[in-house]
Amino acid sequence: MLELATILTALAVALGLLRLMFARADADRVIAVDVLTFQLLGLSVLLAFHDRSALALQFAFALSLLGFLSTVVLSRLIR
Repeated sequence: MLELATILTALAVALGLLRLMFARADADRVIAVDVLTFQLLGLSVLLAFHDRSALALQFAFALSLLGFLSTVVLSRLIR
């Protein structure tokens, strides 16, 4: 079941990257970066469950902080 969730999340990351590359407006790119952050967060949590590793959860925590800060900064820049 974890393998299926990982495959589906990786597919969602690929679609998010396509959305980031082909977005026309800057606001769409900011939203795509935010969505990609959450998808990568999900992948790191799935990795933590699979490996039973606390390091992946620490990476997920750091990624969530960086994702929040990048969304705030990018939204301030396009305003």
